[in-house]
Amino acid sequence: MAAARNGDSLGVSMSQVIHPCDRALFYQFRWCAEPEAATGQRQRIFETGNVYERRLLDMLRMIGCDVFEIDETTGKQFRVELAGGHIRGKMDAVATGLPEAPETPHVVETKSANDKSFKAIVKGPIRETKPEHHAQIQLYMHAEGLRRGLYLVVNKNTDEIHAERVEYDPAFCLAIIARIERIVALNAPPARLHDDATKKGAVECMFCPARAICHEGAFARTNCRTCLEAEVGDGPRWVCGMSGRTLRYDEQQAGCSAHRFVPALVPGDQIDADPATRRVTYQLRDGSVWVDGGEQGRAA
Repeated sequence: MAAARNGDSLGVSMSQVIHPCDRALFYQFRWCAEPEAATGQRQRIFETGNVYERRLLDMLRMIGCDVFEIDETTGKQFRVELAGGHIRGKMDAVATGLPEAPETPHVVETKSANDKSFKAIVKGPIRETKPEHHAQIQLYMHAEGLRRGLYLVVNKNTDEIHAERVEYDPAFCLAIIARIERIVALNAPPARLHDDATKKGAVECMFCPARAICHEGAFARTNCRTCLEAEVGDGPRWVCGMSGRTLRYDEQQAGCSAHRFVPALVPGDQIDADPATRRVTYQLRDGSVWVDGGEQGRAA
């Protein structure tokens, strides 16, 4: 499908902020693993979600709500950035005129779910039944300075609709933002959530895109975010420490011939470094010697 595309996220998406593994978020932010492949099926799922979103927002209008989907300051969908621009998301809408609180503006978050997931969600509250959605709506409220949210989810099998009003939790939001700020500032991966990815309880490791890097001694990808010369700032902004230039998104993905890995991302121990040639020597886990920047090094 022509509309499908691959891509790395500029920051940490709203849907990932409560992932239980700090290390997985670090690897994602640093573009260590390959991004999820774009497929026609994935694009169709995304477009189906947009269809349900439009229907749910139109239904709010049908009961007399005023629904705002466009940020007047930009003329585009509401974009939310927190933690120096490193937490990112797109907010569905803000609505007023809800029957329960006509004067109170609500952040609106719409979702669709299959029958099994829907039945679990309606048991509520979403803080417990769908914590990733709860985090999204909380952070949108935090960013917009609103104290109420409306969570709408439709059952894709039966067209049933579930609605839940959510109250703003500032302590919850501040804790998430502080966590992401800490992870973004790290120069080395934090501790693993599970030391043994094969054990029964290590569910998070099973489908983690960085599993081979984290547990199996694989190299991270070569790009600016895995390079020891790259410096991260707010914005989000990445600067090359050698040239002093702010790097475009495409430049970050491509890297360059001067790339040298952040040492903690090499599956081995550093045993030598030559400042004059910028060559860094490692002993890998299999006992072999590998030179980052030398003829033995991986091609950029």
